[in-house]
Amino acid sequence: MPVQFSAAIVEANIAPGVSAFTSAEIPDTMQFSKECSHWVANYFLNCTLRARFAPPMNAYAYNYLRRTQQAFAEHRAARESTLAFLASGRQSVSRYVDALYHWECFLGQAWHAFALLMTAWDGRVFNKNDGSVEQRLNTLYNQMKHVESRIENGQMIPGATVPVWLENQGLRSVDAHLSFQETADVLRQLANYADALMDPKTAKEKLKDAGA
Repeated sequence: MPVQFSAAIVEANIAPGVSAFTSAEIPDTMQFSKECSHWVANYFLNCTLRARFAPPMNAYAYNYLRRTQQAFAEHRAARESTLAFLASGRQSVSRYVDALYHWECFLGQAWHAFALLMTAWDGRVFNKNDGSVEQRLNTLYNQMKHVESRIENGQMIPGATVPVWLENQGLRSVDAHLSFQETADVLRQLANYADALMDPKTAKEKLKDAGA
């Protein structure tokens, strides 16, 4: 019979809130676009056979599609790893670390996709401290990216091992939260632009229809 550790032990040595992390309703986002695994390949073929963006938009579009495609892949992996951790009895350090890794990758890829798009269009992803999904996405990404400074500056729960952790509703830090539904909303938004940008010949018309 596997050893079951106390809530205090798993909280101290895996992550905050892990003993209360009992369920997760994470949308399956692969249904948002039938092309989500093929955006980069489609872009290459369309640029070769149909039309191309002029520089530097070609670079912005290519990297946006690359980041968005990987954001979808990482969200799928994060979903699978999170559900596997919950199914394991919630005491597997390796499964939790695997899930958190994929969520971290998702945050980074999704954030950089937004940043590329807004830089190309001379816009802003969010206004400072506006509480938007994009602002909170960026906050959680930076907190995971700069974990060493969070530890050094005491910007974590005392005694905690990680700056961002999983809870029933989504991803949480001491001062930011992103629900699992909001992670799906991020990808739905990114997919709308990716479906348009993968074909430079029709991108302008499709972006207009998408409200860009």
